[in-house]
Order: sequence, then structure tokens, then C-alpha cells
Amino acid sequence: MQQLFIINPAAGKTDASVVLVPQIQAAAARAGVDVQIEVTRSRGHARQLAEAAAASGEEVHIYAAGGDGTMNEVLQGAANHPNIAVGCIPCGSGNDYVRNFGAPADFLDMDAQLAAEAFPVDLLATPQGYGIDIYAAGIDAQVANGIPKWRRIPLCGGTTAYTLSILEAVCSSFRHHLHIQADDRELDGVYMMLAICNARMYGGGYCAAPNASLDDGLLDVVLLKPVPRLKLPGLLGGYKKGEHLTPDGTVTEKFRPYLTYFRTSAIDIRVLDPKPMITTLDGECSPQKTLHAETARRSARILLPPKLAYNAPVLQVMGE
Repeated sequence: MQQLFIINPAAGKTDASVVLVPQIQAAAARAGVDVQIEVTRSRGHARQLAEAAAASGEEVHIYAAGGDGTMNEVLQGAANHPNIAVGCIPCGSGNDYVRNFGAPADFLDMDAQLAAEAFPVDLLATPQGYGIDIYAAGIDAQVANGIPKWRRIPLCGGTTAYTLSILEAVCSSFRHHLHIQADDRELDGVYMMLAICNARMYGGGYCAAPNASLDDGLLDVVLLKPVPRLKLPGLLGGYKKGEHLTPDGTVTEKFRPYLTYFRTSAIDIRVLDPKPMITTLDGECSPQKTLHAETARRSARILLPPKLAYNAPVLQVMGE
């Protein structure tokens, strides 16, 4: 089995390869294994490296060292290839993917990474490609576009930048008229935000779908109608903690006037306004007039360090 580390030097505020390369080499020496280390040279390079590994037919563990964008690139190349398992070493600003399992620091132990176990998971399949975390649209995507500006401010980390970007976005008159079709459900209304969730976390630590699972064949959909600006700050704290939903999927009282939640295997959304809606798939943004997402059942394998693997609430089925 091959061990391939793909490091994005542009992720985060510093070049992670400076620290990671000697750490990986030292861990490999202790484990008595050979590793291959590649430092990406441009956008899309991580996907090319993953595609080449998948095409080899050999069993390969690929570790994406970067932010959520690097992880997404690797998954695009690894999806539907059972010889590939993908792990993540978080070096970006948001690191939302790893927050589904634990703190980012839990994934920075290279000895634990080399001992990681593989688990089959679902992916989000969309016309824009695969995602593993959340496909968001509306104000969420506008927020994602605004985050880089706030992150340039000293001491303004992922969660703070996300919160400030939300507050900036809601000060504009942001809403879209949408027609939504999901399995046997049909909705027509005005919404300011929606999140189609394969996993639980996004936005630097916001728990959009506290009951979501990566291996249940379903997507958790959260729709938010326009909220009065004076009430929005009070709702944000609860939304961040996942307090908008009970464990059985009931919308809690203070969110009930504004929030709709359901689960589905597929969803289609049509924007009825003249302007397209900005969408973001695991942080990658694009304007769309129509949205489609469905579950790609067990189309990827992920790697988790041993101490996290069997305590992950986002996984229901343990092992293969």
C-alpha cells in the first residue's frame, strides 16, 4: 500500500510544507514505511495527483494537507475508486471537514495519521462536482465570498470571520424566491439561506445539521426564511451550537417561525428570481439558477486516526 501526502503550501496563513515535511518523514521512519510527499504547484494540482493515484489501481492512502478546498480537490479525483482512501491534515483557516470528527488539532499527529483506518462514506453529487460536507446557497454562499476579507484582519480566525461576514451579508436585503422539490415534498417560498448537508459542520464551526450522518444515504436540508435583523444575532448563537434541532429532528421553538428541516435522498431547487443564487460546495463558490444534489452512496473512503474513528457521531456504520 502506498502513502501519499499532498500538501497545499497556499492553504492557511503560512506554508504548511515547511513544518509538515519533516514531521511526516520522521513519523514514516518510526513506522517503518515509505511515503511519497507532493507539494501542489497550482489550483487543480491536488486533483490531478489523486486521479493519477486512482488510475494506478494500487491501494493508496492519500492525505490532503490544506484547507477544505484541498480536501475537496482530492475527493474529486478519488470518488468512486475503491483503491483510494482519503485523509485530511487541516492547514487551512476554516477546516470544517475535520470538525465533524473532532478538533483540528486531533488530525495533526502524523503517527496517528499513518495508523488511520478507512471507512466508507456517502458524498454529495451535484452538477458542480462532489462534496463531502455541505452544499449551501443564498446568504451562506455570500458569506463564504466575504470571509477572505475578514480573515485578513489580525486575530480574526475562521469562526469570527464567518460571523462577521454573516452580519455584513444580512445588512443587505438578501433573499430569493425558490421552488424546491425533494422526494415527495414540494415547497415554494422566499428564503435567505439553505444548507444541503451530508455532514454536520461548516462556516468555521457552525453546526448546521446536528443529526447528519455521512453513511445513512440521506441529506439533511435546512431552509431559513428571512429573519428580522434585530432577531438574527440572537439566533446565530443557537444555530452555531446546533440548537435549532432536537435529536429527533424537531425544529426548536425559537427557530420554528423561520426554519424548515427535512431529510431526503435528492433535492432540486429552481431560482424564480431573475438573478442567480450564489452557491458554495465545501467552500467552492459559483452562481446557479438551478441546484441539484443527491446522495452518492458509499462512493468514497475516508481515513480517521484511531482514537477518533469509533467515536464519530457523524458516522453510523463502523468499518467495512
